[in-house]
Amino acid sequence: MNLSDNGLTVADVMQDSVKTIQSWVTLPEFEQRLLDDGVSGYPVVDEGKLVGVVSRSDVIRQICNEREVAEKTSDFYFDETGFHEAPMKSFADISDRIGERLETISVADVMVSHPLTVPMELPIHDLADRFIKHRVHRFPVTDLGVLVGIVTTTDLVRMIADRRLVSKGE
Repeated sequence: MNLSDNGLTVADVMQDSVKTIQSWVTLPEFEQRLLDDGVSGYPVVDEGKLVGVVSRSDVIRQICNEREVAEKTSDFYFDETGFHEAPMKSFADISDRIGERLETISVADVMVSHPLTVPMELPIHDLADRFIKHRVHRFPVTDLGVLVGIVTTTDLVRMIADRRLVSKGE
């Protein structure tokens, strides 16, 4: 099936009400915001400037990194007889260490800095190509370097469902 975009651009698809998050927010706060807002990621904005993007996938990647480090390291403690190693012996030990660490990690630690963005005038078919090429699900939309919206793969699917993108020949 060949779809026609009817000359539509990112400006026709994007959401211009953008929920953002700051880089200093901790991961537990980030997760709560995701649940509250019903989204899977945000543009990261500090002092009005787009500084990154962050998604649930970035948190999962960090958890995997933290687990790998925790499995390879040990805790050391000192008592009256000297230094002793307390190796990670179980998944529960590793989980405890990761859990403690995740309480202090911030969005800045897991976000993608220098995010890919798209301009408002980009044709929809080029937007679809970029989603596929970069294997992402959201692009901040900028105009002269200023964040003006966000566009997601769900926005494109919604257009198809609403029949705003139609099969050529219909």
